[in-house]
Amino acid sequence: MLAYCTYCSAEKNHSQKLLPAIDLYKSHRISKISDLSEKKGVKFIILSGKFGVVDVHQKIDYYDHLLKPSEVEGHAELVASQLQEKKISQLVFFMNSITHDKNIKPYADCIIKAAAKSGVSLECRIAHFND
Repeated sequence: MLAYCTYCSAEKNHSQKLLPAIDLYKSHRISKISDLSEKKGVKFIILSGKFGVVDVHQKIDYYDHLLKPSEVEGHAELVASQLQEKKISQLVFFMNSITHDKNIKPYADCIIKAAAKSGVSLECRIAHFND
């Protein structure tokens, strides 16, 4: 199965209750990719620095965690198993350039390692999103 994916956002809805991931994250990038995935009929997932890959309608708690380089290897193991559970065979990962935001690098490294570990075909699309 083909899926579109992008990383989470620092800006979040500070709700006290569980929210669908698409409502938790406040990001123009996430909204644009969500719209694109709906238009194309493609599954959309979000790479969270805490939860791994989450479906956009999966309810999750507010959190504040930036994935660190030292966490990439372990997080990639989690993400690889989640990709297999979700039966994803192809993944298009949308991201800003690492030169635009250095905090993206651990997320890019994580998805690259997870795709390799799970045998998922990965395409990274770099664009300029106003986040």
